[in-house]
Amino acid sequence: MKIDQTFALKNKSDDDSLVPLINVVFLMLVFFMVAGQIRKADPIPIVPPTSINENRPKSDPNVLIVVGTDKRIYLDDNLVKIDAIKPYLEKKFAQSSNKETFWVQIKADGSIPVDALRPVFSQIRLSGLTKVSLATQLAKGS
Repeated sequence: MKIDQTFALKNKSDDDSLVPLINVVFLMLVFFMVAGQIRKADPIPIVPPTSINENRPKSDPNVLIVVGTDKRIYLDDNLVKIDAIKPYLEKKFAQSSNKETFWVQIKADGSIPVDALRPVFSQIRLSGLTKVSLATQLAKGS
C-alpha cells in the first residue's frame, strides 16, 4: 500500500510544476493578442504624407491603390498600368453588394508631388466613384 501512496504523490507534484509554465504561456498569448496588430503589408514600402487630421476610417477600403516613389501603381497588390484603373474600379463597384459604402483608398508616398497623382484621380473620377480617401499618417508632436 505504501507504494501506491508514493506513486500518487509523485504524479501530483509533476502536475504542480506545469501550472506556472501554463500561466506564463497564457499571459504571453494574451499580451501578444492585445499588443500586436496583424495587418496586410503593402506591396512596396510607403511613407504616407503627414496630416493633423486624427479621423480614421471605420472600415477597410473596397479597393486599395498604392503609388510608390517610382510612380509604379499597385491596384489591390497587383502591378498595373494607369489605364487599368477605370475598368477595374467599374468591375469591383458592379460586384459590390453595398454600393453606398463602397470607397477607394489611395496610399501614396509623401515624397510624390500631387501632379504625379492627377492621372490616378482622373481614372477614379472617370469610373464614376466619388468616395476616395488619401492615406496619411498623424504628424509627430500633434
